[in-house]
Amino acid sequence: MERRGYMPEIIGVGESDVDVYLQVDHPPRRGEKVRAREIGKLPGGMIGNFCAGVAKHGVSCGIVSVVGDDENGKIALADYQGRGIDTAGLTVEPGKATFYCVVHIDGTGEKCLTAVQTPLMSPRPEQVPADYIRQAKYVHVNSMDYTLALHVAKTIAGSGAGLSLDYEAHAEHPGFDAWKPVLEQTSVLFVNEDGLESLLPGLTMDQAAERILPLGVQYMVVTCAEKGGAVFTKDQSIQYRAYRAAHVADTTGAGDCFNAAFLSEIVRGSDPKAAARYAAAASTISIGAVGARTGLPAREQVLAFLAAEPEQI
Repeated sequence: MERRGYMPEIIGVGESDVDVYLQVDHPPRRGEKVRAREIGKLPGGMIGNFCAGVAKHGVSCGIVSVVGDDENGKIALADYQGRGIDTAGLTVEPGKATFYCVVHIDGTGEKCLTAVQTPLMSPRPEQVPADYIRQAKYVHVNSMDYTLALHVAKTIAGSGAGLSLDYEAHAEHPGFDAWKPVLEQTSVLFVNEDGLESLLPGLTMDQAAERILPLGVQYMVVTCAEKGGAVFTKDQSIQYRAYRAAHVADTTGAGDCFNAAFLSEIVRGSDPKAAARYAAAASTISIGAVGARTGLPAREQVLAFLAAEPEQI
């Protein structure tokens, strides 16, 4: 139910799903049959995971998404409500099947994921409440649905809300030319190494920053897994290092956790160097448990982790 006068600082727009987790020695190769142990069903989806991360860091958050009224939809909705995420923008479609994924986890915590497509992969543009998202400080989308991302970018243009974009290598309609209209409205760009190669093939991070920042992007955040990463602004480039995890159970959602932590700290007024350091710590903690949201740390946990001067990689 919508709360009168409630204004989330960060709103995620995109997919919700449920992940079916299977523990395997290794993901099946072509023509191979492997034995698995079912771990269970856990709520997931890049946007859902991002919103869950924002809520754990104590920043008000809302989600614009779509689920069915099936068991998976009920799992997803209950998780958002339990975390205090505003669901005023979430649509429940009767008789429809909620998007879900099958996740194979091997002994090292690495994943292999199969997304099972349903008609409810992400909300349709007409299901995005314009007045709702225009009042946020940041609206976060990803590159899975080009039409949706472009619609959100156009909807919040001129509103004062900043667009946060998670661009990945498997983006719909990949490449700089296609995504330029969205990037021109983007305040914060999150991209990993593979995503950067997809966006601007053959360019280094510095060269890519020279193409992207003049479009109006405030922060270009490049994540490089255990190698750390970099944050580029019009004035500086900041390198950050990754932290060594005590235990790796599942890397699912680590990138979503990083993005949520970084943006939450920016909303709190942190500088980009501090925000990147905080986000790197949060994502390190998150991979210690199975499930994209199971190991999401609260802000107090992240600050305690950093205070203990953890080992960097």
